[in-house]
Amino acid sequence: MPPSGTNALFQNFSIDVTSDPEPLARPQTPDSLQDRGSSALRWLSHEVFRKDCLDRKLARHHITGIAFSGAVGIGIFQTSSEIIALGGPVGALLAFIFAGLVIFSVMRCLAEMVSVRPVAAPLIDFPHTFVDESLGFTVGIMYWLANCMSMVTLTIAAAMFTQYWPSTFGMTSATFVLLLALFFMNACGVELYGRMEWVFKWLKIALLLGLCILMIIIKAGVGSGRVDSKFEISPGYSPTGFIAGQAPSIPGTGGRILMVWTCTTMAMFQFMGGEMVLVTAGEAKRPMRDLPIAARYMYLLPVSFYLVAILLVGLNVNYLDPRIYHSHVTWFLESRLEGIQTAARSPFVVVVENAGIKTLPGFLDACFLFSALTAANSALYVSSRTLFTLAQRSSISSIRRTIGRTNNGHTPLAAITISFLPGALAFLAVRSKEKVFQELIHVFGRLYTGPVLCIYAAQCLAFLRFKSAISYYRRTIDRDSEAYRKKHYRAHWQPLWAILGLTLCTLLMFFSGWAAIYDLCAKSPGVDQGDSIVDLLASYLGPFLFITILISYKLVKRTKIREMEDLRDVWYVRDAPEKTHDLPRMTGRRKPRNRFFEFLRWVR
Repeated sequence: MPPSGTNALFQNFSIDVTSDPEPLARPQTPDSLQDRGSSALRWLSHEVFRKDCLDRKLARHHITGIAFSGAVGIGIFQTSSEIIALGGPVGALLAFIFAGLVIFSVMRCLAEMVSVRPVAAPLIDFPHTFVDESLGFTVGIMYWLANCMSMVTLTIAAAMFTQYWPSTFGMTSATFVLLLALFFMNACGVELYGRMEWVFKWLKIALLLGLCILMIIIKAGVGSGRVDSKFEISPGYSPTGFIAGQAPSIPGTGGRILMVWTCTTMAMFQFMGGEMVLVTAGEAKRPMRDLPIAARYMYLLPVSFYLVAILLVGLNVNYLDPRIYHSHVTWFLESRLEGIQTAARSPFVVVVENAGIKTLPGFLDACFLFSALTAANSALYVSSRTLFTLAQRSSISSIRRTIGRTNNGHTPLAAITISFLPGALAFLAVRSKEKVFQELIHVFGRLYTGPVLCIYAAQCLAFLRFKSAISYYRRTIDRDSEAYRKKHYRAHWQPLWAILGLTLCTLLMFFSGWAAIYDLCAKSPGVDQGDSIVDLLASYLGPFLFITILISYKLVKRTKIREMEDLRDVWYVRDAPEKTHDLPRMTGRRKPRNRFFEFLRWVR
């Protein structure tokens, strides 16, 4: 069987490469021991010692584990505190619903495209194949950068969680140990890594499920304390959130609309990550079977958990409580922690403390530390595989021979090392004082959210072109035919979902910094002007880099938007390892009465 390495899907990307070599011919005289030995040696040299391909070792449960672990980080546990303080429990719930709608729209587009083209590096391939070569390259560069920033954000958060317990183990030591753990978990080989992520997935599911049950029990009256809840929407917009007696900066309906929009922008960081299932395409055992199903269902788990969790915690917490985190406010922070935000600021911990349960806050802090670390682990995996793919498609031979190579175990150590280096930015938090810790998380978080919004918009645009191409080549591939429905996934109500996703992502991208602009113009009380400038730059730096790289590549390479005539042969994929006759059985449409059991089989 030929090696299933990453094929070059982009004939005009940077270099002219061909698909994988043809399978080695079997000896004509198998009775000859010499021929058998020669064949074995050729197989060893081709399969074992080849260093430009990845191993296909990831089963479906490994793939979903990587994506689920990457999607569930610190957002629902920590960032939700700031969203609740700004919009109230109802405003936070609305923001989560809108953010979930964006993810739902994007993932439906990706699920159908990957069912037709289950190729390596799909996030790069779709805009490259259906829109423009320059867009595919820009998506690859910015996705690598975004996940590096996500790793930094989550590492800083994990290091802060270690400071919950009084000890001499400072931020410097915690950051060093956590970064070291991230590197070795990624360098251990993809098979062991996939098994770890599968365990992490179930631990996080147990954590989310346990928190939801805990919120229901506390609402039922368990605990020695009194639960002070205020389930309502905030009276308007205030850049610092609300504390009892504080008037909004922009009151009324207009202020509430702007508040929900700001909360939605913040909530997007929590919901992103479902697309990670596609990054595993180059290492998946059965991409034609597993990737479409995983792309259809994976994101539903975190989205469902998030919506239920924010509703339940909102029924138990008072958004006017000064203990939950408020933007730009530092005067109520603990003197010992000097601005470090541990689990003490989480709305879940505040509810537990109000209920009088004294043993749980420390345990929850450890759980949040675990969640942040494993999400950073997934971010490093995704960034390293994206960089490895870009290196293999580079026109510079030295990059292909170094970053685009693997070790004897087919692990891209060079790509992992380079993607790991930005983690040193986490040490910036060591020298910081007071509120700068949380400000760094905001900055690096924005540098992740902005580029990923651009990437999501690019995927929705690619789907619109994908659907137009199918209509153009209706005799070759008919989206409305029964054969298409049996072999591929057909998303309903398209292209409405693609248009909705493209519109929402574009609007969120362009208006993500409106709050900083308002604070600068109105000179909002309690908001430092320097912080507003930093927030403004962080909001638009990612989209600015995306547009700059896109335009620069187009000018240098003189690329053009794909014509429909260029898409004649994109429907026949050559680098997926499954046999064609297995596809109807593996990806065929199930009867409605079996959908629930199909979902349960997938969750495993």
